[in-house]
Amino acid sequence: MHADGSAGVFSLRARTVLLRAVLFFPLACNGQAHGEESMAKNITPASSGYKTEIFNLVDPDGNQSGTAIGRTVSSAFDNFLNLAGQDSKTLRKRLLSGPATEGGLWKIGESREWLYHLCQAHQCNVTNVALLYDEQSHRMAGRLLYRCESKWLGNPSAAERALIEREFPVKIDPDDARIFCRKG
Repeated sequence: MHADGSAGVFSLRARTVLLRAVLFFPLACNGQAHGEESMAKNITPASSGYKTEIFNLVDPDGNQSGTAIGRTVSSAFDNFLNLAGQDSKTLRKRLLSGPATEGGLWKIGESREWLYHLCQAHQCNVTNVALLYDEQSHRMAGRLLYRCESKWLGNPSAAERALIEREFPVKIDPDDARIFCRKG
């Protein structure tokens, strides 16, 4: 009982409304930032070549590396890695050594962008890249995680960053951090 004799029903009701809003708002927004949506059903024959693991496009041994799409994506990938300020050939080799996800098509603003993720074998959660490739402008932007240090490359927009962070959040295992992360 409150000092005024009320049982606090309003505060309970207010808490219930607030709790519902907090729990159901993400569902109502479909968990997506403004201006981005999955376009898995809108893949055209012309863009279907991007629907593969990125190593098929950028690795010389990839099954699409010799195609026009493969050459264009590979060039954009090399330019992207050059922005890291490290030995891009070594970084490329490390990232192409591990597993990769198949590209997924997303509409971000007015752009149709392919979201890819790949990582270094046996160190996936400490060395990886999540990146977006715009099939029209051939722009590539994303997040490089190298030995636990995260760096945004290619000037991704706020919506692009939000998509990458949601789809591929950084999750570093404490044991991996102790072994693989740079010290000091």
